[in-house]
Amino acid sequence: MSVEVEYEVVIGAERIHATLRGGGEEAEFDATVSDDEQRKLQRDTIEVLRSWLARWTAFARQTDYADLAVRDTATVLGRHLYALVFVGELRTGLTKARDAARRTRTSLRLQLNFQESDELAQLPWEMLNVDGDFLASEHHLVLSRRLPAGRRRLEPLEPPLTVHFLVTLPKTPAYQSQRDELIAALDNPMEYTSSISHQVLAEWSEDAAVKLLSTRPYPQIVHIVGVCRPNSRDPRSMETFLDDGDGEGPKWRSAQTLLNIFRENEVLPEEDQVRLVVLHLCEPSPLEFEVTFARLAPALIRRGIPAVLAMQYPLSGKAGARFVKRLYGSLTEESDRDEVRTIEEAVQRARSDLFTTYDQDRVFGSPVLYMQTMDSQLLRLRTGSPAGADAGPGTASAAPLPPRSVPDWLRQRLHLLNKPADLTGEAERVIGAADWPPRVADAGRPLADLVRKNAYQPELAEVFRLLAEAVKAERGESDD
Repeated sequence: MSVEVEYEVVIGAERIHATLRGGGEEAEFDATVSDDEQRKLQRDTIEVLRSWLARWTAFARQTDYADLAVRDTATVLGRHLYALVFVGELRTGLTKARDAARRTRTSLRLQLNFQESDELAQLPWEMLNVDGDFLASEHHLVLSRRLPAGRRRLEPLEPPLTVHFLVTLPKTPAYQSQRDELIAALDNPMEYTSSISHQVLAEWSEDAAVKLLSTRPYPQIVHIVGVCRPNSRDPRSMETFLDDGDGEGPKWRSAQTLLNIFRENEVLPEEDQVRLVVLHLCEPSPLEFEVTFARLAPALIRRGIPAVLAMQYPLSGKAGARFVKRLYGSLTEESDRDEVRTIEEAVQRARSDLFTTYDQDRVFGSPVLYMQTMDSQLLRLRTGSPAGADAGPGTASAAPLPPRSVPDWLRQRLHLLNKPADLTGEAERVIGAADWPPRVADAGRPLADLVRKNAYQPELAEVFRLLAEAVKAERGESDD
């Protein structure tokens, strides 16, 4: 599946801007929003529906109250989410994007870029519903989220893909069945691909996890299996249920322990750092209604992890094992276009499989993908040639996709300057921290400001002067 059409939606506090590229279409769409009573009511309704959806599906699976299920809850929730963001012109833009993907028989990347609020980013956007269709269930649509953090470029690696599975579920009778099913799936990756090297830490220890992640071969993927929920005393923080070996047995503890294991990762060379973290949510026992890993994802993004896949709803042992096999099989196999699949494509294939297998459940909406990298192909093609760093995720063609934002466009031009690595890195840091207009054509003034601000660093100022010249040239070639 090659991503040819992109629809990026940049969501701010007062303005929503969308850009459509590919499939013979190129357009921009704007909408102004205000935090009025109607919008507050929308948010409150979404929260009530989200909470009810969490409760009745938990009841339906673990009790005799399956008849409580209100089957249209997910659909109505998805329609409210759609109405919250896709207002005015943005609805037209999404329709054009979907039509362009269908017309050209290619795929559509829908990226939600949240500029202001982690809270808004953590709503269940995977339940988006348009005219009765769940967008996340569409096989040829890839959906991801982005937070206002710096983006990284990652070169695809030679196989095998190194994956470390960390199981935090305690060894208690209540979790034994899930542990057995999942560990059997995690411990047999060769069953579904020959391109994975893996290790399983089946008994949790923070020290053992830190050592595993900081010892060669360094993992490209860390897959954490456990249960997580908001802290009842402070909903902004998270806690996880595990036994940390202190003699007190399994209990709810601060989820900071899951963040701590990545402390050595930050000092490794970039090529050895973790590229994807999977936060795999299991069904809690006893029954818990508000379990989720989605709220932990932004904390990992802020720690520099380029991609985080977090479960916002729990998966049963069987569903979880199925998702693992589909995800890693898709990440390491080549598609019918001789490409190794990207993270987005692999997640979407696994999500589509959940939708067709568990069509009466919400589990297809469980995987939440945050992408902060321009390049999400983890492995090189078996021929040894990468899909192309500038081509964007999911394409091996010679013609690059248009960049997804002004910072992305500037980074592409920056790398064409062939400046020393330390100078390029400093320029990327400045670009990532600066505020940019939505159009490349309007980036000249901010670049001129950076030239002046960095006059005391002549080499850095020269980089921004050259980028300003590139903007002028681009403006002369196009009216974008």
